[in-house]
This record gives sequence, C-alpha cells and structure tokens, in this order.
Amino acid sequence: MAIIGVMGSGQEEWADYAEPLGAWIAAAGHDLLTGGGGGVMRSAARAFHGTPGRQGRSIGILPSEPDPVRGHAPLPGYPNPYIDLPILTPFARKPAGAPPTELSRNHVNILTSDVIVVLPGRHGTLDEVRLALRFGKPMIGFGPELDFRAMPAELRTTGDFGTVTAFIADALSRR
Repeated sequence: MAIIGVMGSGQEEWADYAEPLGAWIAAAGHDLLTGGGGGVMRSAARAFHGTPGRQGRSIGILPSEPDPVRGHAPLPGYPNPYIDLPILTPFARKPAGAPPTELSRNHVNILTSDVIVVLPGRHGTLDEVRLALRFGKPMIGFGPELDFRAMPAELRTTGDFGTVTAFIADALSRR
C-alpha cells in the first residue's frame, strides 16, 4: 500500500479533478494524504471516503494554533469530516512569502507521500511543489494547464486522468 499525496487549493474544490482522483486512489488500495482542510483536500477525501470496499485510510496533516490546555489545537475547519487519521502538527499555516527553508506541515505532506498529485492552488501549493522538486519526489500536476502558470516549469502537468493514473502506477513500480 502506498501513500498518494494530493495537494491543491484550500478554497476551491476542483471537484472534476479531485473527486475521480480520490475515488481511484481508494479503489487502487492506497492511502490518501492531504492537508486535511477544505477545497481540494475535502473534495479528494470525500470521494475517497465514499468509495465502497476501500482498504486505505484518508490521512490529514493538520496545522495548529497554540492552546493553553492542550499545547496545540487544530485550526478551525480542520480536519474535514472525511479524514480517517488526523495528524496534528505543531505548525501553523505557512504564511505567503515565508522563506523556503522555514519548516512547515508542507514538509510533512511531501516527505510522507510516495507519489504526489498537484491540483491548482496558491502559495501553499507552490511551496509543496518546490519541496517535492527539492526532495526528488515523483509528482504530476492535474488540471487545466493555464492554472499552473505560477508553478515551476519542472512540474509536468496534464488534464488527462488516464495520464495521471499511469504516472502513479509507473512511479510506484520504481520504488
């Protein structure tokens, strides 16, 4: 069983891309890893969670805020209701413009995933793409090409679902 990381917007669901991907990951018997919040994270996890007979788990890597009683508590809206295994990190959301060397939960997302599928997103997604490139993780962008303009040129992108699933299968065969 592999861990497939799905990264993307925390606001927009990109359901036409995230839902078939989440369902396929579940049907293939893999675990799904997301940031555990809204947008793409919710959409992929909802489809994954709703797949009959799935064996994998939906893992959410959660940002936190200081809590006087528990030390850290999940940010509001985390985890979404489709997360089977919420993992609370001591990291807040990484602010836009933070140095790339600043540790964040994005490091956990990328380093834990065996293969990464990136859907359109903003600065957090861009940070995850840069980390995946830095750590040599197999990664593919999935969505309309125009929505990846701000991403590094090294990110291979496609709007074709079959290309994404073939990429995942090939990357997993090389581990």
